[in-house]
Amino acid sequence: LKGIRKVFPGCIANDAIDLEVQPGQIHALLGENGAGKTTLLKCLVNDIEPTAGSYKWAENAAIGYIPQDNAKYFAEDITMFEWMSQWRSPKHDDLQIKGMLGRLLFTSDDFNKRVQVCSGGEKNRLLFGKLMLQDINVLVMDEPTNHMDMESIEALNNALYKFDGTVIFVSHDREFVSSLATQIIEIKDKKLNHFDGNYEEFLAHKENA
Repeated sequence: LKGIRKVFPGCIANDAIDLEVQPGQIHALLGENGAGKTTLLKCLVNDIEPTAGSYKWAENAAIGYIPQDNAKYFAEDITMFEWMSQWRSPKHDDLQIKGMLGRLLFTSDDFNKRVQVCSGGEKNRLLFGKLMLQDINVLVMDEPTNHMDMESIEALNNALYKFDGTVIFVSHDREFVSSLATQIIEIKDKKLNHFDGNYEEFLAHKENA
């Protein structure tokens, strides 16, 4: 990876490719373990500094991030309702916060559950709800379906279908990739290879290459 610049809208670039990332596209970032997928996402959301190259977000980009390790977001000993209430704006009353939790498949009995004892999948759902309360137009996700059951993954799929911004995500869940991705970015041999199409078309292209 030589450089990253203007991610939304704009391009991710290296020696082989200039990639336009357009609003509304859903990009799946694929590659073998250790290829650098998580590192790339962390660079894009300013979690770490790139060792080479540079990047710049467009001025209108409002970025939401769901990391693979979400422990730091749940360090406080508070309830689900209290946790979600941290992220509301003046337009969100208690009823709307409870409605958000309901859409995330939590029952009223769950609202007083302490977030520190939530499962990994429950925490991922809460993080997604946090982002839904905010006015983001770019969603960056690292293995969002980890620890989720099928019902939760389906709920996440439905929410992403309705999201009209840009999505860049890493996932080893091939069914999840297949159901969502409109573009494929593969990290291979320290280069980004872009495929303009969905996952099935990407696999067919590789087979015939």
